[in-house]
Amino acid sequence: MIIKKYNDMFEMQWDNFVNNLSVNGTIYHTRKFLNYHPKDRFEDTSILIFDNSKLNNLICVVPCCKKADKYFSHSGATYGGPVFSNKSFSVDKVKYIIDLIFEYYDNKFECRIANNIYFEKEIFHIYYLLSQKSNMKMELSWYIDNFQCNILDNVKNKYNRKQLKKINENNISFKKNCLVEDYINFYEILSHNLKNNHNTKPTHTLKEFLNIKKILSAKQNLYIIEENNIILCGVYVLKVTKKCWYTFYISRNIEIKNSGIYLIYLMHKISQLAKKENVQYLDYGISTENHGDSLNLGLSIFKQESYGGQSNSRYLFLL
Repeated sequence: MIIKKYNDMFEMQWDNFVNNLSVNGTIYHTRKFLNYHPKDRFEDTSILIFDNSKLNNLICVVPCCKKADKYFSHSGATYGGPVFSNKSFSVDKVKYIIDLIFEYYDNKFECRIANNIYFEKEIFHIYYLLSQKSNMKMELSWYIDNFQCNILDNVKNKYNRKQLKKINENNISFKKNCLVEDYINFYEILSHNLKNNHNTKPTHTLKEFLNIKKILSAKQNLYIIEENNIILCGVYVLKVTKKCWYTFYISRNIEIKNSGIYLIYLMHKISQLAKKENVQYLDYGISTENHGDSLNLGLSIFKQESYGGQSNSRYLFLL
């Protein structure tokens, strides 16, 4: 096998592999997504692994960057880790490639792997083999199966159920074709809430947020509920794979009474839309902090009881 350090010459081959030839590739693994970051933000140490010296049989890519004295896959994305082709997905080949990866990175390789719900094939042997090289930590995650579950039927809170029945669809607007102005207005609500409730900022600047919209195009979408042209709530979705969407930003207008009820209703609308597009899962994200060491119990209860969430895990592999 031949290992090549990534450079821009490989960009098209890399993305074609992730999008069309891999078992566990997501938009987070594509150069199209990773390259939205300024080039000086991360020291890119990504590699491609070929099965021959002619470089025409790509079997694995590893998005990666230098992180202090270690290597992480990838600090600029929610998920990372090695991406395998169908030809290289057998347990013996995955083991051999993972051994090569750790040898290449001087056994200082760390990564976060997406939940199994994102993929058509089970990837538990990847989790296991990575856990033999590093310490595996679980982060508690929540999701809904759009094919089997109706969010409105699974709301546990009696008050929320009562208020949801009072929603008059004639008075509100479900917006799924948002303009740049809508993204900006939603970002202001999101920033305000994060500042007031957690004294933090969104993961992305407004400029980055709008740039991701442009770069990912149909692979992302902002959904909002409006009343009289005022945003009540919004959910920013990344269409990570054909099987699972990820609700990256979720926020409501705290100036509007019962905006939280409209947020549950909005999540229901998104779930139904995903179902129509044959997307089985909607990922609500994690409810743990500090690499899974701390449980945000309130958030966990909310995602389970208000959104009908089912528990799942994503996996972090650290030295």
